[in-house]
Amino acid sequence: MTDDIEFRNVSFRYEGSQAYALQGIDLRVPVGQIVLITGPAGSGKTTLCSCINGLIPHYHEGELTGEVLVRGYNTRKTRIGGLSSLVGLVFQDPESQLVTASVGDEVAFGPENLGVPRQEINQRVAAALDATRLTGYDERDPHSLSGGEQQACVIASIYAMHPEIYVMDEPMANLDPVGRAQVLQLVVDVAKRRGKTLVVVEHALEEVLPLVDRVIVLYRGRIVREGSVEEVMAAGDLPEVFTRPAIVRLAERVGIDGTILKPEAFYSALRSRYELGTIQGDGSGSDPPISTSAAIVIEGLSYSYDGRNAALDGVDLRVAEGELVAILGRNGSGKTTLVRHMIGLLQAGSGRVTVLGKDVSVTPTHELARDVGFCFQNPNHQIVSFTVRDEMAFGLKAHEVDVSEHDQRIREALATVGLLDSLEAEVFDLGKGQKQRLALASVLTLRPRILIIDEPTTGQDPQMALEIFEIIKRLNDAGATILIITHKIDYAAAYADRAVVMGFGQVSFDGSFRDLLGDIELMRSNSLDLPDTTKLAVLLAKHGVPPWLSTYAELEHAVDRLLEASRAH
Repeated sequence: MTDDIEFRNVSFRYEGSQAYALQGIDLRVPVGQIVLITGPAGSGKTTLCSCINGLIPHYHEGELTGEVLVRGYNTRKTRIGGLSSLVGLVFQDPESQLVTASVGDEVAFGPENLGVPRQEINQRVAAALDATRLTGYDERDPHSLSGGEQQACVIASIYAMHPEIYVMDEPMANLDPVGRAQVLQLVVDVAKRRGKTLVVVEHALEEVLPLVDRVIVLYRGRIVREGSVEEVMAAGDLPEVFTRPAIVRLAERVGIDGTILKPEAFYSALRSRYELGTIQGDGSGSDPPISTSAAIVIEGLSYSYDGRNAALDGVDLRVAEGELVAILGRNGSGKTTLVRHMIGLLQAGSGRVTVLGKDVSVTPTHELARDVGFCFQNPNHQIVSFTVRDEMAFGLKAHEVDVSEHDQRIREALATVGLLDSLEAEVFDLGKGQKQRLALASVLTLRPRILIIDEPTTGQDPQMALEIFEIIKRLNDAGATILIITHKIDYAAAYADRAVVMGFGQVSFDGSFRDLLGDIELMRSNSLDLPDTTKLAVLLAKHGVPPWLSTYAELEHAVDRLLEASRAH
């Protein structure tokens, strides 16, 4: 047998849906191959993963045609329990995969069900926790972990099972940048060392492409492009479907090898082709004026979940009215804990939180909610209704907003997030990205003065992430004070006024992105990583390129200027 996975003319349509999630999929994955599956949200990636481990057709109901073979077993005729010993699947939403009361038990659960001897289970658990940066978390409740830590816990549980085939559906979506790189490298190394097949669904192409053997692009349930990394890069972009990494596009633009994936290789090739000079002017511009009126003031804030370990330790922070502040940091650094104090979801162990002049400790949460909108990282924690219209009206009714205003506010908010066409839809029919927009829209109906958004781009494709940041920027330009927790450093640098980095419950950095991106040691110590565009800008700094550039457009302009100066020289 040479193939671990085979799809033979597979189509699938979920029960109650008119559209096919997969259409005519023919696919063969040889033993030991490392495959990247990418494509826009809603293109069928998760559905394809569910076919590999038998969730389709045994759990998700619908119409399946064609055959899926896993190690020669027809998934239609093989029970999920049997397939689970062959296929380890990490879901996009880690919380849906947690089943026990402690991290140690969670990681041991799979091997126990496979009948692995106790001594070996203990060894596997220790190795898995160490590999995913969770050593010492054995007794923690998985549901008390941050989103990124939950993701790491699920990956550890699959790692400990030693499956024949690893299927990772956006395994890095909730992880901090260093955690993403570490976990991805871990999974790839394990697959190669054990000779196992690995299928990774991911949007973060810059990180994944150097590690895989093959790329498959899905769009509307069909395979629209596939081949080696070099073949797929050489074939160019597919508008609205597939955009190659910035370094690849820039290499093609300046006439060097279009399959280059790393900033260091780009710089080396650029120097070999051109005699580089130096450009003048650092393009620094001036920082926008910031209001002196405080929207949020935090003084000496400390908090502990268990009474022993400090989740926050003496935090001081001031956010001015009208600011757009990005809150960054490694998983478990206290980001979500911090912002939950601003809406009264948590009460300070010590210290004080003042929002718009109100002491949060003595102000009812429902009163704060009139001025402070809060969007959870997981929209399912926020959505309470079955239909979009009912969800949009829920907050308006709870806050006794005049009924005559409901329709206008609902339509206005949905239009802001691009969901007006879904007004009469059922929430169940929305994808995760749409649910995140719905959660944001429902908050916007109350027209809050302050908006706090926890990881709004998790699981979003690049275009959707860009659109969400554009929405956030428009709201900020209209006067809202916004705090956004994000791991998207490149997007945050392009849109936010200021960066606040949390590190182990304290503020490690508070200032401009220009200063943050220039402090590589601070970035590294907080498990942050420079975007590839900024890494290239740093390499080009000796030629006059500002080392803090973060967007493709900024870098493209700088490289064009550099080449013009080089030709003139």
